[in-house]
Amino acid sequence: MSSKICTAAEAAALVKDGAFLVCAGNMNNCLAEEICAAIEQRFLDEGHPSDMTIMSGSGIGDMGPVGGVFRGFEHFAHDGMIRRVIVGHNGSNHTIMQMQQDLKVESYNFPQGVIEHMFKARARGMDVELTKVGLGTFVDPRQEGGKTNSVTTKDLVEVVNVMGQEYLAYKTPKIDVALIRGTTADEEGNLTCEDEAVLTNIQAIAMAAKASGGIVLCQVKNVVKKGALPAKEVIIPGVFIDKLIVCTDLEKNHRMTMGEYYNPAYTGKYKYPVSAAAALPLGVKKTIARRAAQELKFHVPVNTGLGYPEGIASVANEEGIADELVLTVETGAFGGVPAARTSFGATTNALAFVDSPTIFDLYDGGFLYATFVGLAECDPAGSVNVSRFMDKSGRERRPGAGGFINLTQGAKNVIFCGTMTAGGYKAEIRDGKLVILQEGAEKKFLNSINQVTFSGPHAMEIGQNVLYITDRCVFRLTKEGLVLTEVAPGIDIETQILPFMEFRPIIADDVKEMDPKLFMEGLIGLREDIESRDR
Repeated sequence: MSSKICTAAEAAALVKDGAFLVCAGNMNNCLAEEICAAIEQRFLDEGHPSDMTIMSGSGIGDMGPVGGVFRGFEHFAHDGMIRRVIVGHNGSNHTIMQMQQDLKVESYNFPQGVIEHMFKARARGMDVELTKVGLGTFVDPRQEGGKTNSVTTKDLVEVVNVMGQEYLAYKTPKIDVALIRGTTADEEGNLTCEDEAVLTNIQAIAMAAKASGGIVLCQVKNVVKKGALPAKEVIIPGVFIDKLIVCTDLEKNHRMTMGEYYNPAYTGKYKYPVSAAAALPLGVKKTIARRAAQELKFHVPVNTGLGYPEGIASVANEEGIADELVLTVETGAFGGVPAARTSFGATTNALAFVDSPTIFDLYDGGFLYATFVGLAECDPAGSVNVSRFMDKSGRERRPGAGGFINLTQGAKNVIFCGTMTAGGYKAEIRDGKLVILQEGAEKKFLNSINQVTFSGPHAMEIGQNVLYITDRCVFRLTKEGLVLTEVAPGIDIETQILPFMEFRPIIADDVKEMDPKLFMEGLIGLREDIESRDR
């Protein structure tokens, strides 16, 4: 039997011009960084591989270049190296996003969970992934079809009718090369992931590549003797892996997350104490997180996203209820405390791990009680944009949707969190009241938004409960539009809310004051709030 072990340079030599290349991972989590760097070096030295199509479920990179260092897909951001990009999120691939904006590559943005399921579909030999996820949003071909610039013309998604119901059919790729990562492999390629923060989509990608007749290149820390690994710890059987690349620079190229080289609390092996000393200071982020946390429910799956929703886990921990929540992350963790920012995707003290396609089965299947997501732009119908923005010069930026569409179309309760204005907004909490020191230059509640990432009318059609929690008030979505239901202490509706909206919402007959304790120091009795609401 020939050895599967090779160097990163030898692995890079197997990637042909025009290849369809798929990379596993989430930012730096489970990213085959050493192989990506070797492929780039080969292109710089030889001009090959060129004209590739690259695809990932989430963002592969580290929002760089950071300190001049490129990671993940950013290694492929060279003219002529890539022709087409299909991703769930561009936010961690700034150089790729720049190529997209400069019309140097064809570019598609599909929901992260749809891409994960496209890999599973291809592994089953299916030419399409059939789903309702994306209906009514910018990936619906009746809007933009997920195309993100004018040089992108080929249709990869279409509307189909099955038994009287509308679905979106996404064309699944035939994969030439899959890049995956694990911790330890035996000589035959049987792979374990004991030191990885997440599993992401490595299994689905490996199986999809083999079903396509492609090759699987796997980066690992260690190689051990055949049969040395406990069979039930093997995540991918060796028959799905063609080459093993043992990482030569672990600290640089096999980091657990973008922010941390290694954190044992992310592995699930150990449970670390999480101190309430890390509580948020009293301010707008905390008051929004507290109000959002009042919508939690014990012992059922919920999801919290980036930005203002990040504060919810901190508030829950401070209030002593974190152990009774089942927070989930798109990368597959259940329970524990989701990591933020540069370690997003990892989880401290998780109770269980599944892979990304499986967690999106849960999201798409309607099992998620609530999702808490950011708020960038909102229109009178309650539709929200978080995926496409225009600067003052008219130049656009498209970070994309990530898992946002799956989450907001699958959850029973959708809670948007954010300030009413952006761009220089400053405020503080003083004597139990919100005091706005400087209003933001940019309004978020607009007559027309740049892109529909969440469709308010679709949410009403399928019976979701939708809230918009801001620094100064709370709106609820109805079939008639946004209804203002709560206002913060110290805020006047006529002078401090309505002038900063391009449209006038419906004002409830019984507008309530937001709970005053949200704006006070000390604990707020969150457990009692949740239990009393659920009685």
